[in-house]
Amino acid sequence: MPKRKGITIGLEFDDKSKLKLRAIAKHAGALADELDEIDAMNDEEAPTRLEGSD
Repeated sequence: MPKRKGITIGLEFDDKSKLKLRAIAKHAGALADELDEIDAMNDEEAPTRLEGSD
C-alpha cells in the first residue's frame, strides 16, 4: 500500500471572524447534546415547538 500524505490547509481570519468561530465552538457541545436528546425521543414525546422559539 502506498504511503499516504497529509493535507495541510492554511486559513487566515480577521478578528471579527475569529470571535464568530469562538462563539460557534462555545455552543457546539450544547447543541450536540440537545440534538442527541431530540433523537432519543419517541415520536409521541417530540414537542411541536422548540424551547425558546417564541
